[in-house]
Amino acid sequence: MRIALLQLQCNDLEQAEEGLRHALEMVDEAGRRGVDLIVLPESTYPAYYLRGLREYQEAPLRPWSELVALFGEKARRYRTHIAAGIVQPGEAGEMPRNAAVLWGPDGQIIGTTAKSFLWHFDRCWFAGGTMYPVFDTALGRIGLMVCADGRMPEIARVMALRGAQMIVDVTALVSGGGDRATLSNPQLEYMLPARAMENGIWLLVANKVGLEASSVLYCGGSCVIGPDGKKHAQASPHREEIVECEIELAGGPALPAARHPRAYELIAAPTDTLPIARILKEAVVPEETVVRVALVQIHADRSMEAYLQRAAELTDTAVRQDARLVILPGELPAEAADNPEKAALFQARLAEISAQAGCGLAGVVEEYAGGARYRTAMLWDKGSLVGEYRKVHTDGSGYAAGESLPVFETRFGRLGFMLDQEAVLPEVPRCLMLGGADVVIWQAGRTDLPLCLLARARADESKVYLALAAAFGQGTALVNPAGAFLAAALP
Repeated sequence: MRIALLQLQCNDLEQAEEGLRHALEMVDEAGRRGVDLIVLPESTYPAYYLRGLREYQEAPLRPWSELVALFGEKARRYRTHIAAGIVQPGEAGEMPRNAAVLWGPDGQIIGTTAKSFLWHFDRCWFAGGTMYPVFDTALGRIGLMVCADGRMPEIARVMALRGAQMIVDVTALVSGGGDRATLSNPQLEYMLPARAMENGIWLLVANKVGLEASSVLYCGGSCVIGPDGKKHAQASPHREEIVECEIELAGGPALPAARHPRAYELIAAPTDTLPIARILKEAVVPEETVVRVALVQIHADRSMEAYLQRAAELTDTAVRQDARLVILPGELPAEAADNPEKAALFQARLAEISAQAGCGLAGVVEEYAGGARYRTAMLWDKGSLVGEYRKVHTDGSGYAAGESLPVFETRFGRLGFMLDQEAVLPEVPRCLMLGGADVVIWQAGRTDLPLCLLARARADESKVYLALAAAFGQGTALVNPAGAFLAAALP
């Protein structure tokens, strides 16, 4: 199918009619190109910044029925689908909703979804949505999403689990900075690629450009993101334009890793019962929350003895530089795998390194217990084992599966672990955050996953520090809760 994303110049509330006329002209231009789906940005009409509920109610705006008819007529004329962001008036006494609306080629509305995550001043005049339907269309099964809802992995996940092959995201993504040519947004950089990848779906993003109300700066970048998380087409950060792309939907969503819902109970638990809800009420002494962490890169293509010697040397160096917690990568030397005796020796030697250096040490081992073989992250403090996480998502690897996603209270803070491909499952870091983790430690073996992109997304969407200890040269890095790199290893 052929897609057209309309990246529109923004307009103020007072220019709503002019903005609508221009948007319909752009629809005409895209329609004449014979595309199958046209996507317009969030709040194409009347505007995103409504100033206030009273100002919106008093503005001379077109009735909902007229707007529905206008876009419906365009869809019918060009025998195409149209998705657009439009402010939907509330019923009597209700606030309006920031909606995404989908019309079919017959000019009739197929479905509507209201924005759920009202992240800022928009909550002053919009009511939040609560439903995430998926619509059957001639193009395939389509879900609708509005802007900041892309920051919440659960929203796209619900739609994917309901069979969405494609999610249409109408956006008004904002930015800051003095150079229009380099404007961007965390959603464009890593969150939306993560949404597409983790759900195995196509994601279509239509954004605005320009400055609204002399204060709200949009960053363009409208794009088509494939199930691999890669952008197949993208607009500029500052020009009005139409982005065309041809895509093919193949079957249902293809999740890149099998889910284990039994381990995700915290996601459905009442908020006031969650460990994080209690923790957020605790008093904090800032200077007591600081801990220096060291991430270690080690070549694994060496003998186990050489690996351990290098781990000891680097741990000693890190501790001399005031690190209290040292994190080793997920890739192991071959000798430490598939051999119970060697695996036990490897584990014991890591405990010795922690004891000799007098520090916390996180390492990955093969663990043999009860006749089963586990891939396990272990945490030692001055040689004593203070936590272990048996990998839950082990499908097809030959390892037995762990049962839970624990968070460990330590002198280094509250720590949670995930291993290898588990970071492609948004439920894993989300549960660790809800369980109270300050830092999520991700120890990864060699992989084709875009590790740094996922690390930034997981840190930002769950507001945790993320320590990525990857195979040598694959992106070892420490990311803060805003998704920014604090430190990164050389390749």
